[in-house]
Amino acid sequence: MSTQHRPPSLDDLPGTLIFGFSWLLVMAIGLMPIVEASLSRSPSVSMPTTIAFFVAVGSAVLLRRRYSWMGLVLHIFGQIAIWLSLFVMSLAIVLIAIPLE
Repeated sequence: MSTQHRPPSLDDLPGTLIFGFSWLLVMAIGLMPIVEASLSRSPSVSMPTTIAFFVAVGSAVLLRRRYSWMGLVLHIFGQIAIWLSLFVMSLAIVLIAIPLE
């Protein structure tokens, strides 16, 4: 006895808002080194990493009834990959733009 998974409908406003907000939040967290540099602080790695991980996993927990397990795994992996690429690029920009003293 197997159940067939149906993709979420476009009328699913709470799911769409959770999905979109989590992606926006992860992308904003990826740009944190630029914000920290503008505040004259040295960029940190541990806090954005922790926040991005919990946003990715937390949004997957909230979306667990709307997507298949594979979709949730891809959601978490995609969010962490996007966060990591944005974080590394923004950190490189900050390190190149700020002269070493």
